[in-house]
Amino acid sequence: MTHKILSLFLFFLLFSSPAAIGVEPPGNKDTAKSEQQFSSVEERRLLLALQQERLNLVKEREELENRKKDLKRLESEVDKKLDQLQTTRLQIEQLLEEKDAVEIKKIQDISKMYEKMSPDKAAGILSTLDLDLAVAILAKMKTKSAAKVLNNMNRDKAAKISTAFTTLN
Repeated sequence: MTHKILSLFLFFLLFSSPAAIGVEPPGNKDTAKSEQQFSSVEERRLLLALQQERLNLVKEREELENRKKDLKRLESEVDKKLDQLQTTRLQIEQLLEEKDAVEIKKIQDISKMYEKMSPDKAAGILSTLDLDLAVAILAKMKTKSAAKVLNNMNRDKAAKISTAFTTLN
């Protein structure tokens, strides 16, 4: 008798639907639910398309957030570089000012030397110098001494120096 009951039970398990005995086959749980939710294939296709679009939007949003973070990081780096460049520019300007001050001091010192020289020797040396340097030296000399030096120079060179002297800033 137990053998017959056992046989009937096995027969019932083998040929009945899984839903009838309360067991879902593995992997088909979502399929069974989704088949119950949709009244047509078109509804299912639309829902799947919407789910895929939602996933795409989430992925795009994450990418945008990552790009925003990268842009903020890059902006911060650029700001740091600009600050460094500004600091460097200020240092260079200060060094140039110091250099100019040293050059002015040297020109004043050399002008005093030329004032103490005889006008003909000073004229000979100044006529061989660069025009801008000669003008700067004469500009720092006393007017009387500069006139004596120009008087002892070659006419053309004295004319060039005089012309350049009038446009001195």
